[in-house]
Amino acid sequence: MRFFHLQTKVLLMNSQKISVQTLIEPIKLEEMTLISSELANSLENLLLSTHRVNVPDFWDPSISKHIYIPVPHGKIRVLHYRPENPTSIRPLVFIPGWGVIPSGFRDLFEVLYEKVEFYYIETREKKSSRMNRWKSQFTMNQKSQDIQIALKYLGLSDTDFVLMGPCWGATVIMQGLIDRSIQAPTIITVDPMHTLWFSKFVLKWIAPILPTWLFYLLRPIIRWYKLRNMHEPVQKQRAIDFINGAQLWKWKRAGYQVRNFELYGNLHRISQEVIVVNGTHDAIHDQSDYPKIASQLPNARFLFLKTGEENRERLMGLVALFYSQVDASVKIPPELKPFEKEIIKK
Repeated sequence: MRFFHLQTKVLLMNSQKISVQTLIEPIKLEEMTLISSELANSLENLLLSTHRVNVPDFWDPSISKHIYIPVPHGKIRVLHYRPENPTSIRPLVFIPGWGVIPSGFRDLFEVLYEKVEFYYIETREKKSSRMNRWKSQFTMNQKSQDIQIALKYLGLSDTDFVLMGPCWGATVIMQGLIDRSIQAPTIITVDPMHTLWFSKFVLKWIAPILPTWLFYLLRPIIRWYKLRNMHEPVQKQRAIDFINGAQLWKWKRAGYQVRNFELYGNLHRISQEVIVVNGTHDAIHDQSDYPKIASQLPNARFLFLKTGEENRERLMGLVALFYSQVDASVKIPPELKPFEKEIIKK
């Protein structure tokens, strides 16, 4: 598979050579988002094998320890689950996406339960954070610094662990790699967002002048607007939980402060190897973005594991499980190697 096909065309007129053009043709998306039927069946069987019953909610205080970690002008919450007899050799540190609540990752934990030590770090725009309303900042730089503060606080800085983030959690990790505020032995980004998906016009001109109480009144309208074209049940429920879980003063400030954020054009500043993973597609996550992001990273690996949207979180858990079972010297676990796509850099 190649991102670009180099084609030379020689143009002749009146039997004389006029020019030679070297044309770069854009990759066809389907070339990077296809797998064989054999691989697809193998993946589906792997996902099916992860289904379990009687798995508790990892956010239950009787299952995970709730830790509040001091960060500038507040505290962020970490949920720490430690199985009695883990089968993995290193822990997973997980950074969820913007505003997502723990219940959105039931399927992920179903894969990890009793096997993997699990740290779930919630960024400061989450409802769980305890932030000073007047002093706290919600910039990308600050969020990425919070992650490294948490890693140090938890005693992980000098250990071997897997750092994974989906969606905006992946973007926070990328920012930390750009400004070198985050360090981890293995970094996995799942469906990273190159920019915030909210309307830039609203973030810049409308949100700053609207009082927070009015946002709460408008929430049912916003919910209806965002859900009107969503038909896949899992995706729709995820969006409902996402909107209902918002603490709007934090979202308002965070959205405004990152309104101009853009990964494209800055990814060349990341020197560490990054694993980019994709396999599903929905109204928010544009599948064409992830090969582009991988191609702009100086040192990336791209894994494409095609499955249905209903398996999105379960797929994250499966990838995390395989990486937790090997040490950092193994760049691609053997179970995932068939799903790696070749990248040709821009």
